[in-house]
Amino acid sequence: MERSVHFRAIVVRHTNYEEADRFITFLTPFQGRVSALAKGVRKLSSRKAGHLQPFTYVDVQLSKGRGASWLVTQVSTIEAYPDILASLDKTVRTSCVLELADRFSLEGVENVQLFQLTLDTLRRIAVFEDIFPVQRYFDLQLLNVTGYRPQLFECVRCHKKIQPEDQYLHYGMGGVLCPDCGEITAGARKISMNTLKYFRYYQTRPFAQAAAAGWPQGIRMESENLLTGYQSYLLERKTNSQQFLEKI
Repeated sequence: MERSVHFRAIVVRHTNYEEADRFITFLTPFQGRVSALAKGVRKLSSRKAGHLQPFTYVDVQLSKGRGASWLVTQVSTIEAYPDILASLDKTVRTSCVLELADRFSLEGVENVQLFQLTLDTLRRIAVFEDIFPVQRYFDLQLLNVTGYRPQLFECVRCHKKIQPEDQYLHYGMGGVLCPDCGEITAGARKISMNTLKYFRYYQTRPFAQAAAAGWPQGIRMESENLLTGYQSYLLERKTNSQQFLEKI
């Protein structure tokens, strides 16, 4: 077993431990989700504290202590995002992104696409004024890279090609239902053709093209409700960040 590892990572969250320590959760490209103990990081004199805040892209070295836990031995900041922390809306929506990345990642399992998507999303939230399209792009691409890509082009029940009209979406069946199948399927939720069109576009296009298309104000609430509902179904609960976002 390796006694020391070195990688670049995103600080996803931290949890206080005992009087002065914290467990830090990192998202990495090749080791997936990794947790490590940062000893003494809550002390005022700690030099590591500023580098181990959520929303930070870092270079970190871990070593094995006497127990089973990794210990943070060295860490330095590669990128920080003060523009995110300066905005409550950006802070909360970034928290949603990182919590989803955390929940959909696996400990010790490589997922370079998820890591890169999360890092790119942090960078985009920091600079884009309208971050709704950025978050929706993350939502749909997250489903792509974690194996939960919904079927949006044909009915998941009868397999007929979806026509340009309002449809249904079924979380458990993993995609859209045509009107005939949707009306007779328990748990099906209505989805407007316009929302479905944007889901398809953001699912299949690179970010530059998706961002150029924007996201119409008239379908934003419907879009967010359907996507967060699908995520909650897969995770079997709403994320804490999403619950907070709904309250504010």
